[in-house]
Amino acid sequence: MLRVVLVFGLYLGAGELGLSVPFTSGNVSAVWPASGVALAAVLVWGWEIMPGIALAAFLVNFFSPVPPMAAVGIAVGNTASAMFGGYLFRRFAGLQLSLSRLRDVLGLILAAIGSPIIAASIGITTLFLTNVQAWSGVGPAWRVWWLGDAMGVLIATPLFFAKREVAGFFQRNRFVELLALSLGLMTACFTIFGHTGLSVRDDVLAFVVFPFVIWAAIRFQVAGASSTGFLIAAFAIWGTAEGNGPFAKHSPLHNVVLLQLFIAVTTVTGLILAAVIMERIRTEEKLTDQAQLLDLANDAIFVGKFDDTITYWNQGAERLYGWKREEVLGRPIHDILQTEFPQPFSEIKAQLLQYGSWQGELTHAKHDGNLITVASRWSMWRNKEGEPLGFLELNTDITDRKRAEDNVRALSGRLLKLQDDERRHIARELHDSAGQLLVALGMNLASIEDEIRQLSAKAGGACRESKGLVLQLSRELRTISHLLHPPLLDEAGLSSAIQLYAEGFAERSKIAVDVELAPELGRLSPEAETAIFRVVQECLTNIHRHSGSSTASIHINRDAQAVKVEVRDTGRGIPAGKHRNSPRFKTGVGIQGMRERMSQLGGKFEIHSGESGTVVVAILPLTNPSVLAASDGLAS
Repeated sequence: MLRVVLVFGLYLGAGELGLSVPFTSGNVSAVWPASGVALAAVLVWGWEIMPGIALAAFLVNFFSPVPPMAAVGIAVGNTASAMFGGYLFRRFAGLQLSLSRLRDVLGLILAAIGSPIIAASIGITTLFLTNVQAWSGVGPAWRVWWLGDAMGVLIATPLFFAKREVAGFFQRNRFVELLALSLGLMTACFTIFGHTGLSVRDDVLAFVVFPFVIWAAIRFQVAGASSTGFLIAAFAIWGTAEGNGPFAKHSPLHNVVLLQLFIAVTTVTGLILAAVIMERIRTEEKLTDQAQLLDLANDAIFVGKFDDTITYWNQGAERLYGWKREEVLGRPIHDILQTEFPQPFSEIKAQLLQYGSWQGELTHAKHDGNLITVASRWSMWRNKEGEPLGFLELNTDITDRKRAEDNVRALSGRLLKLQDDERRHIARELHDSAGQLLVALGMNLASIEDEIRQLSAKAGGACRESKGLVLQLSRELRTISHLLHPPLLDEAGLSSAIQLYAEGFAERSKIAVDVELAPELGRLSPEAETAIFRVVQECLTNIHRHSGSSTASIHINRDAQAVKVEVRDTGRGIPAGKHRNSPRFKTGVGIQGMRERMSQLGGKFEIHSGESGTVVVAILPLTNPSVLAASDGLAS
């Protein structure tokens, strides 16, 4: 009820103000602010305030010199117009009432254009039927009524939605600016429309007020634009009514139309500009908030163009590298960070353009000169047309992790070397010590066998059986010794050791093994030859235990850059998910051992498995001095 009473009072006051506007004839006002009050009330409180609008509209016209029936008709038209305007606004702009979006302002303009059609049509028809308005003046009167109500919507409605912004006007710094704007605007308006002798008579010069409209819209948004529009409308109406200004040199009807168009243009321009400015401010605030979220990240995040200059640098980058944002913006990224790439930058750029992302490990220099290793992820930065502008780089410091991995790798290398040394030692002991004892035992049994005639048949059989067991044990011991560490690996080299091992494996497992060794393989360092031999040994063992393959192949090639080992079978393959090539994937001891051996020498280890079998590939780079034999290293 309180809302209805409040709307009633506001509408009644605005209506009396509208009827007092010059050029009003037969209750047809050049500017009808009550229409703006009614639309604002409908938008804010809904249709429940309709009785307040209807009663106020009736009383405003009832106490004017028109018949009571005309007052009823006008009240019905004005009330229906406000309801229809509210529907149009919500249909187009939604529920937001701040006029801070261009969509909101366009919705208001639509309501200002569409809803007064109802009020003007019903009102003029009522005035004609009650003999207030002659038929000859229906057309011009309808046009003035329609434009007057539209002006009322454009001038009055925004004032109700800008109340939140008005509070900011009275801050000290803004109050001084607001005062300067108000004084400048009133001076310009008084000069154009006042009794100063300087009032202009040219229509175009009325738009001298536009700089103040723009100023108000940019600096004070909707509140400033709507207040400025209201002041300009008040001065323009007063000056034109007094016969001053650019809109007072024509016929009264022509002057009214020019005045209404002037008010419409200035008000709409200010509101649209204010909405655009507020949308831009919101976009900037959103970007600022997003940038602040990026600052919360512990990782270093920065954006660079393809000309290598930095356009964004978050606080994580400041903490990681020690460079402040203002020190790096606009400067070349990789000159500042002295980046060491794992591959040429042109290849990284090509991959980024093709796939939209790249990741790898980089070495960067901090502000204090210390080097760090980062896990770097790059993503393409494109404009709306899809054209590449640059890239976003996210870097995580993995220096401590890399140092720990290097320590673990070094420890693992030492363990592998100790394992190989121990195998070599055990193999030598088995061959030299246990083997010699078995030879001596065989010789003793042979001497006893020479005296077999003097022995009983049972003792002679036991002697012959023991001699056979000694020979069998000697062969088993030799096989175990060769499996632990083949002597040929040290004496004749990798090729002979693999050939002999493959032959023995084929004989024991009944799996046909095809061996293809490059003639130019030559000798490698003991560490490299041992690593390759262990890879081949582990692969053949896995083929025998798990694959179910009846064949296996070993191919070892050598070129100027690397030695490539490939072991292939035609078995059932490795189950999905258990042969990933990532060194961080949890695998069996054998596979992990092969991978670690390759890693120790700077090589690569990969497993590819499918329904047709499994292929294990190991590559050792010849650029690593620890892979080459001593003679090759000296020659190079």
